[in-house]
Amino acid sequence: MFQSLLNLKYSWQQSSKEDINNKELVDAVISILGFSIKNLPSEKKKELIQQMYSRTIWFTYRKNFPQILNSQQTSDAGWGCMLRSGQMIWAQILRVHIRQKKQHSKDYQYKLLCAFADDDDDEHKKLLTNDLKVCLSPYSIQKIETISQIKFSTKPCQWYRPDQVLNAFLQLHQLKPLEGSEDLQISISDNLLYDRLYCEMYGLQMDCEHIINEIKMDKTKEISKICNICQKQQPKSLAIFLLTRIGLEEINKDYLPFLNDLIDLPYFQGIIGGKDDKAYYILGRVNKKLIYLDPHYIQEHINRGNILMLKETFFCKDVKYINEESMSPSIALGFYCQNQMELDKFFTTVEEIKKNYNNDKIFGYINRITPNSIIVGIDENDFLVIQDEDL
Repeated sequence: MFQSLLNLKYSWQQSSKEDINNKELVDAVISILGFSIKNLPSEKKKELIQQMYSRTIWFTYRKNFPQILNSQQTSDAGWGCMLRSGQMIWAQILRVHIRQKKQHSKDYQYKLLCAFADDDDDEHKKLLTNDLKVCLSPYSIQKIETISQIKFSTKPCQWYRPDQVLNAFLQLHQLKPLEGSEDLQISISDNLLYDRLYCEMYGLQMDCEHIINEIKMDKTKEISKICNICQKQQPKSLAIFLLTRIGLEEINKDYLPFLNDLIDLPYFQGIIGGKDDKAYYILGRVNKKLIYLDPHYIQEHINRGNILMLKETFFCKDVKYINEESMSPSIALGFYCQNQMELDKFFTTVEEIKKNYNNDKIFGYINRITPNSIIVGIDENDFLVIQDEDL
């Protein structure tokens, strides 16, 4: 009964959802998963939004899957929306990473969907013994729950925050990366720090004085020309997740212009957040309306054996929009940099965007060097005020 009511509510919301009309699309700023759509007729713009939306992997609530460790739960309905949203943004970054290498096999989409299958034949129990030599579903909901209980002492089947689900993916990826993503690194922080991102891309320690000293001498120097010693390391691609809170109970509208500038970046791969404790995966925007995928629809669980037969359950055709001011203030933004050149361009662009705003209009600490800092107070938005010791 509960599951039927949730699906009924989903269907009602779908029938009464916000939409975009052709008039709004005439001069609209349209950004979706790193792509900018402009200088086209309104009908063509709408068609492209539809195509990109319907090809993005959609994870939803599932039912009747193998029970989750230390619980009797066989469905995540009512509590797993952040887990599903996290699966969506991570699947999108894996998809982009594997495709950009241009070495993927024809069945890469099948393998990608398998990696998130709910029915993992008790593979999650291997996490207890670190025996993951054979693991076909490294990002199943059972494994997310199990690794979270092991590493973070979370209770079974509770609602997750963005940072919790992303750190679970970080742990799982380090244990057993999906084939083709071994050269992908994950960075999770509430700040954007140039030297830290570089070190993470190259697998270096943060005490690399060569990097720090070079940046101090020339803050405009391209990071690719910094350190010959560091160049001996093999760089990886980087999935960057920026955790932030842009308001307390409601969105602080002052942050929205800066947020929209970040959504417009070619490196942008989505936001996990939502509205009223309902997590969504946000793909982009049309002016002030956000395009999102909604996980709050209950479907029968799918195992690796029938994914191809039921592949359509992983894709949604009906584009959904939400007003940006209705979004939850607790969000995580995802970006992808394939190589060092893209990381340089990404950070330089963010620095340029930052110059357009006063400090109280941006979120996250953005700097070339990780500072030696001290906490000097708390502002009116309940954020820590941090000051460099050198100031």
